Amino acid sequence: MKRKLSFAAAGLMAGTFLTTPAFAQDAGDEEEAVATNVIIVTAQRQAQSLQEVPIAVSAFSAEALESQQIENASDLQLTLPNVSFTKSNFTSSSFTIRGIGDLCVGVSCDSATAIHVNSAPLFGTRLFETEYFDLERIEVLRGPQGTLFGRNATSGVVNVVTAKPDLSGFSGAGEFEYGNFNSIKAKGMINLPIGETIGARIAGFYLKRDGYTTNLFNGQDIDDRDMYAVRGSLRWEPGPDTTIDLMAYYFREDDNRMRIQKQLCQRDPTGVLGCLNNRRDFAKTNSNSTFTGTLGSSEFLAINGIPSTFGLNSLYGPDAYANFVEAPDVRQISTQFTPEYFADELQLQFDADHDFGAISVSLNGTYQEARVDSRQDYNQGIGEIPNAALAFGTLQTFANPLAVGPFVASYFQPVVEGLFDSAGNLCTSDTRLDNRGAFEGFSICTPTGPSSTGPTRTARHGRSNRSSVRILTVRSTSCSAGSMLKVI
Repeated sequence: MKRKLSFAAAGLMAGTFLTTPAFAQDAGDEEEAVATNVIIVTAQRQAQSLQEVPIAVSAFSAEALESQQIENASDLQLTLPNVSFTKSNFTSSSFTIRGIGDLCVGVSCDSATAIHVNSAPLFGTRLFETEYFDLERIEVLRGPQGTLFGRNATSGVVNVVTAKPDLSGFSGAGEFEYGNFNSIKAKGMINLPIGETIGARIAGFYLKRDGYTTNLFNGQDIDDRDMYAVRGSLRWEPGPDTTIDLMAYYFREDDNRMRIQKQLCQRDPTGVLGCLNNRRDFAKTNSNSTFTGTLGSSEFLAINGIPSTFGLNSLYGPDAYANFVEAPDVRQISTQFTPEYFADELQLQFDADHDFGAISVSLNGTYQEARVDSRQDYNQGIGEIPNAALAFGTLQTFANPLAVGPFVASYFQPVVEGLFDSAGNLCTSDTRLDNRGAFEGFSICTPTGPSSTGPTRTARHGRSNRSSVRILTVRSTSCSAGSMLKVI
């Protein structure tokens, strides 16, 4: 059972409910009600009513996000036609609009859907790891938007507009939630006017919960969450025609989030396909069908002129998971490596707008710094090396100068030293940002010996810095058609 407690600082009060007579609404009241329901968007790089924009655009105000319970990108796709959102491999994510997206894996990949915050582009953002908090609106533009939003907007644009400081008065809001798995979630916002021309706004989000998945290898709960995000905004209105906005945002996550969940597989006993497509069983894929299973096989080595006795397996024999028993529960796995996940992101934004009568000028810039460091056993299983005794015995022989001579042994001795520790356990490189591994003494070794080590897949994404400055001269009020001059 989940209990939820929410409060609004601006609305904390005790009162008496009074009954008043109802009167018919006149025409003036109807016009005022319609005016208050107008959604202003910036789909064409200028503030316009949603009804006036000749683009396929969907906009959600803060009230709409709350009433429709849209808390993250996964919820957003449920309310939009032709839009889907997915978390892809290696910490990536992808928006697909009208069937166009990009599931490319790698730090150099560019998305087909542009992600913007306050109309400023973001790359490799961790924005979708958190939940939405203190937003003014979200705009989703469908169709190519390269003219106004530049590259990476082939399928469309998702523009997240944050709430700006309100100079009219003090306000605040907060929400606290506690649930099962010791889930603690909190959101809050404080708006503070500083004089008549300056206002500040601080908002934050925090989430911490236990893991949903149990690792049967050591009994530890994994795939937990421990993250927070904070945003500070400052608005200065030195005159009636000038507005200057500053925004700083920071996000941090440090937990054992899993990049991939448990996969169901109808195991292919031949090892040709790995998994068959007739049903979904609680079984592990046949590793002889994988890339690493093929490269390490005695058959592949023999074809390339290497003694087949070095092969860790045979493509026609048992694979690494032949004796592995998969738990019949989607929330239970067995792995010797506990997932590691760290991510943080810094965003700094500056925006200045000034009206010169019939012309408005906007100057804005964005600085972004994002970092992700994630490691996980991609196969989520404990395997056995079928030909471990023969393969490692052959390796030890070739590393013995008395058996093969000092020249040949000098080549294989560093290999043995990198693969085995002093206790004889099999080791794999502990991936590092400086590219040093087992041969430099940075290893992860299997305590139970070489026969139980499982293939571990790792991924690291380095730091990326992005900045941009844009000067825009937008539509003149004397023109009937929209026009824009862009100066870089």
